[in-house]
Amino acid sequence: MATSSSNVVNEDIMLTRKERELVQNKASRYLSIDVFRGLAIVGMIFVNVIAPFDKVPAWSKHALDYGLTYVDLVTPFFIFAIGLTYTMSFNRYFEKNGWFQTFLRFLRRYAAFYGMGMIGAMYFFTDKGIVFSWGVLQAIGLAGIFTLFFLKFPRIVRFAVGIGLLVAYQYILTIPVEVGTDTISLADLNLVDVHGGIIGGIGFCILLLLCTAIIDDFRKTNKWWILGCGGIFTTAGIILHFVWKSTGWPLYGGISKGRVTASYILFTVGLGAILFWLLWFIYDKKQITKNRSILQPIGKNSFFIYIIHPIMILLTQLILPIDTHFALVLFLGIVSVIILWTVSFFLDKKKFYIVI
Repeated sequence: MATSSSNVVNEDIMLTRKERELVQNKASRYLSIDVFRGLAIVGMIFVNVIAPFDKVPAWSKHALDYGLTYVDLVTPFFIFAIGLTYTMSFNRYFEKNGWFQTFLRFLRRYAAFYGMGMIGAMYFFTDKGIVFSWGVLQAIGLAGIFTLFFLKFPRIVRFAVGIGLLVAYQYILTIPVEVGTDTISLADLNLVDVHGGIIGGIGFCILLLLCTAIIDDFRKTNKWWILGCGGIFTTAGIILHFVWKSTGWPLYGGISKGRVTASYILFTVGLGAILFWLLWFIYDKKQITKNRSILQPIGKNSFFIYIIHPIMILLTQLILPIDTHFALVLFLGIVSVIILWTVSFFLDKKKFYIVI
């Protein structure tokens, strides 16, 4: 009888612990993070689907060099979305599994991103043999591995390292290199490669590091701090751009996504922080939508949707000729988003999520 009572008590304790863990997990899931991630992936789907067509206007394509369009915000916002949960996820896993296992898990994760990006960007049938390109997944993988080595340092150290590296990186962009018979700067080399190439990838490493310094462990971070940092970084990026425009200093100092300049990094980090703060204020602080958002399903399964979205790009190019009117291209871009949102909604209903 005593044993039976003891078992009942133990079962009650275990049930209470499980209930407590469920409540904690539910409470620690922030709707604003899912929405921000959802916005980033929706933007990426849309711009990638419409990008190949000739009659897409300049305002819906990447800026050719200096300048900014909404398309230029998609990649840094996607990386910022990773920064929102990076430290929080690391700390959760660290508390349960210790430093070594946590480090290996995150190292494998971002190495997998980098590897998948390399495989997906291989071109086999070219006049130069096998050619490697550079894409978002490589940038994410490289940035994730780089940031991992600084994650347990205090926030102030990450800020100092990030800003110091940003200054050094801006100088590195001015270094001349030999390309065939020509001599060009690394900033010019970035411009001819997708997403700035591997040198531009260093810029995205700094971007993610600065994101983790601003956000840190989101559960504990003062949310007004995020807004303040957003304002400071955005202002710094704008000031640096106009100083360069007026004086020519620093060399390649203007906002340029193609060159992945320091002012571009500062501006997009700041703008990402401001946008995210607004989403947090709407969805988590004021709870206007009562813990629901149309963007939440796609935000929960963003990696899977990103992996399959090239299918929509391919189908759109098979359906439409390259010189199709922009109105029709725009329509199919929206349809592509709706189709992939429907897939994510169905997966969310089934509680099916793909996470590396």
